[in-house]
Amino acid sequence: MKKVLKVFGKILLGILIIIVVSLAALFIYHRVMLSKEDKLLAGYPGQRVDVNGHGMNIFSEGEGGHTLVFLSGAGNTCPVMSFNELYSRLDDNYRTVVIEKFGYGMSDIVDTERDYKVMVDECREALSKAGIQAPYILCPHSKSGLDALIWAQSYPDEIAAIVGLDMAFPESYAGIDFENRQDSTSVMDIAKNTGIIRLFLTDSSLPDRYTTNEKALIRALTVRKYNNRVFISEIQTIPAAAEMIEESAKPQCPMLLLLSAGEGTGMDTDTWQGFARDYTADMENISLIRFDCTHDGIVYDDPDEVVKDIDEFIRSIE
Repeated sequence: MKKVLKVFGKILLGILIIIVVSLAALFIYHRVMLSKEDKLLAGYPGQRVDVNGHGMNIFSEGEGGHTLVFLSGAGNTCPVMSFNELYSRLDDNYRTVVIEKFGYGMSDIVDTERDYKVMVDECREALSKAGIQAPYILCPHSKSGLDALIWAQSYPDEIAAIVGLDMAFPESYAGIDFENRQDSTSVMDIAKNTGIIRLFLTDSSLPDRYTTNEKALIRALTVRKYNNRVFISEIQTIPAAAEMIEESAKPQCPMLLLLSAGEGTGMDTDTWQGFARDYTADMENISLIRFDCTHDGIVYDDPDEVVKDIDEFIRSIE
């Protein structure tokens, strides 16, 4: 029996040594790649502008009588890449803009307050610094629907319309305990700092719609930004944002709401789409169009149809 335990102990020690050596090798490789990726990221699309002493990235292309401003959902590490399927089809007729809020894309990770009104004002200042003037047609995806509603309520003269890309509403978050919610921050920090996260970010694991260079950019930003403290802070401020929206008069601007089937939200189709129907039930100039796609798929599954709907909507409000 002692002999068996001795052999078993040696096997365990061997496995432990292999794990430690592998992690050490992965960590070294990760640090080398971070240095190489810094040069790659220097070519990331957009321009950095100073907002309260920190750098915020603003991407803009195209020309036209309307300015479409895309706002990404929670935790999106590469907004400029995520919206490419849409703005690349719209920039012949419109000025298209992607705001990468602090913590997102090439914008800085900051320790400043993440109150939603503050975040909206940061976006406004960034647009102004980039020479992009109102009025805007906001195009929010998912959680940034809260940003868009607060923006339209606080500065109605700046918002010509809202195009909701399966945007969320205050009721979307009812019943969620944000105060005690944990997003495995410590575990993800370990995965990022050791380079383990790279094991899950191979070219084959990223969507085929991205080029090899785009996949490299996404990978470089994900290993740096995924689940960072800004993302966590934003999630924790959702209840206050929902309350702020519900206590203010509803926006009067026209709205086009493109709705997914709810997959990816943790809710069934009727429940998810019901939030949009309920919020806008007593509002005018509202159009709802339903898509048979996932929550994130609204941005890339059928971009030609989405662009057609956006074009028709903008023509209808001109």
